[in-house]
Amino acid sequence: MGLGINAGFFIIQLINFAVLFLILLNVWPRVTKFLDDRSARIAKSLEDARVAEQARANAERDAQKLLDERRAEGAKMVDEARGQADVQAKALIEQARTDAEGIRAKARQDAEEERSQLLSEVRGQVVQLALAASERLIGQSLSIDQNRAHQIVTDFFTKSSSDLHNLGGNGNGTVEVTTALPLNDNEKSQLTSQIGAQAVNFKVDPGILGGVIARAGDRVIDGSVRAELNELATRLR
Repeated sequence: MGLGINAGFFIIQLINFAVLFLILLNVWPRVTKFLDDRSARIAKSLEDARVAEQARANAERDAQKLLDERRAEGAKMVDEARGQADVQAKALIEQARTDAEGIRAKARQDAEEERSQLLSEVRGQVVQLALAASERLIGQSLSIDQNRAHQIVTDFFTKSSSDLHNLGGNGNGTVEVTTALPLNDNEKSQLTSQIGAQAVNFKVDPGILGGVIARAGDRVIDGSVRAELNELATRLR
């Protein structure tokens, strides 16, 4: 007792320590395992959260990529539709222009045919007026018969120059013939034979007054009354 140690108390404390040690020896591994398991669960939860966040980010990225692709496809479809609409619009405009030109050409052709028809109908009247004017001018009736008189006046409008002979080059090329009045089939046949062209296009222009103008390429033979009057006017100056 000289050290002031109470043997009973010391033994009790020693027993308590031994019991506590035994308890800790039995419980500590469980506590350690629990802590380790909990740490593992926390780590796994964090990993799962990271994986989920990564998956969400990937999903958002894929969704944005898909959205961008769809927008690009939509814009492409709009551009293609706009392009097709432009092509169709241009085609419609071109077709409208073609139709309009066809209508104008048909109108010009109809007008030309109508004018030729009218000139053909008045041709006989023109001949009669010319004969009447001639008789009035000379103050007496023409002594020639009516057929001859008609032929004289008709030749005034249709007689061609001898320069037209073989203008077409023995059947090669096309010749354009212009007269003041429409020609009948017989007159056309005679001119075609004289010219010797493969094809002859006949036109009517009352402005030339009479005679025939023939064009074969760059070559022009002007046997019109208008040309003769112009030449006479030039000489009188």
